[in-house]
Amino acid sequence: MLCAAAMVGCTSKLKKENEARAEDMAQRWEALAEHQKESLEEAQRELAQTDSLLEAATRQHDELHQWVMDHARELNDQSPEVLRVNALRARCDSLKVRFEVLAETIKYIRKKQKD
Repeated sequence: MLCAAAMVGCTSKLKKENEARAEDMAQRWEALAEHQKESLEEAQRELAQTDSLLEAATRQHDELHQWVMDHARELNDQSPEVLRVNALRARCDSLKVRFEVLAETIKYIRKKQKD
């Protein structure tokens, strides 16, 4: 009889532990879903901002590059305009990389949300 009571007590204890674990896992899945949603929204905001910055930098670069090409005979490699064109090209490249990383981040988050 004592043995049966001990078995029932152990079974009851294990059942409670399993229920607690299941509840804990459910809370973790909810937290993960919320985190993914917030991360996706943040990445989308950053992508929109990066896109605007990239467009502005590209426009500035293209305008100044055209001016430099029109005045290439008068300029040398150390001219302020040439240095500015190079700096703008580097900024555009950096923004393109950031844009691509954010786009891939968004795709990854969306894929994980579907899974």
